[in-house]
Amino acid sequence: MNTSPQQEQEGNKIASQRSLLMLLAQFIPLSLTDVAMTLGDPLQTAALSRLAFPQETLAGVGVVKGVAVFLESPIIMILHASTALGGQVKSRRALWQFTVIAGLSLSGIFLLLTWKPLYNWLLLEVFGVSPFIAAQGRTAFLLMFLWPFVIAWRRFFQGLLIRAQKSVAVGWAGVARLTWVIVALAVGVSLRSDGAFLAGITMMGAILIEAVLVTWFCLRLGIISILKEEVDSETKKLPKTFRGVTFYYLPLASTMLIVWGARAILLSLIARSFDGSLALAVWPAAWGLLLSIANGTRMIQQVVISTYEETSRRTLVAFVVLVGLGFTVIPIFLGFTDKGFLLLGQFLGNNTSLVEAARPVVQILSFFPLLLALQNTFQGLLIHRAKNWFINLATLVAAAFTLIVCGSLIFTRHNGATSAAYGMLAGTISEIIVLFFALQRK
Repeated sequence: MNTSPQQEQEGNKIASQRSLLMLLAQFIPLSLTDVAMTLGDPLQTAALSRLAFPQETLAGVGVVKGVAVFLESPIIMILHASTALGGQVKSRRALWQFTVIAGLSLSGIFLLLTWKPLYNWLLLEVFGVSPFIAAQGRTAFLLMFLWPFVIAWRRFFQGLLIRAQKSVAVGWAGVARLTWVIVALAVGVSLRSDGAFLAGITMMGAILIEAVLVTWFCLRLGIISILKEEVDSETKKLPKTFRGVTFYYLPLASTMLIVWGARAILLSLIARSFDGSLALAVWPAAWGLLLSIANGTRMIQQVVISTYEETSRRTLVAFVVLVGLGFTVIPIFLGFTDKGFLLLGQFLGNNTSLVEAARPVVQILSFFPLLLALQNTFQGLLIHRAKNWFINLATLVAAAFTLIVCGSLIFTRHNGATSAAYGMLAGTISEIIVLFFALQRK
């Protein structure tokens, strides 16, 4: 039976709609996991702003978290590697070996930095913070030395769950993590705990709970058995040895080192602004809030990697724009409406100086969720095509623009937090441009 062009068009439209719904069904639990992860920062900010020495504690914990994430950065992309390599037995085993060795090595470096002379050199000389701010962050730093290893472990098993299309399990682990954060912070504030101690146990407890749960889900759901059923693809030459995985992963690791290294340097620039103490408190707080919103789009990358070949370009564009704009509404509301301003005030404990300094940061970066959606889409397409070094190049360009713009503004006596916001905006836009042109190459 022949169909008319109109009927065919309607059929294609239905298929496209179904495909979009399938993408959203896969994306939503993954997005909730990322949101749950990054909500910890704004919730922690809200809690610490209600305890003793809020500005100094926020600044100290913000710098310490920056160092922790920098040390974590080489293994952040374990999730992407696990999603891509998890379907092949030899590749998966080699990646697990790499994960354990890399995680323990980075935690060893972290432990070394907890030695007081090294810690003081890092905080006082490299980051240029005051002795009191450094002292406020030390307790959290001591509690977090296993941070890189636990992150690596967690992301490996998250990748296996995503590969086996068990995203809901990843989402439940994220819910458990967020529950721990809420309970721990609520108890800590009610007991008037030391802010740095509360931050340390909250952050470490959260990632440990999530790592244990995703591992348990993998065992409970028989993920290894499911993945064993996959047939080796002739079109993909996946690394199957420790050496092969190391070379495969190197551009991804160096990309994250550049990203988080630049953000660590950014903190040192902010500390040297004319309003350094205030800016060091405002930037991690405002950036953490924006990142918790924008990171809701980050799992677009995993969806693109796993479904690109079965998705039409039109559907993919609709999916990315829908998700990006959906999350962008939130910072626009917070930054440009009176009710949003009231919510921002409550978030920062109604500390007038913090609220007034944070609002322009939120306004400048109000479209950051949409930009992050585009960035992750382009990165996912390049990973799918095994063009990882182009991601590295784009990240290097972004880091350069971020630091140049921020440093130029700070050294011409501009506000530290807004200088960082303009730098981050310039860096993200430049990265998207480079990624876009890299995709045009054959």
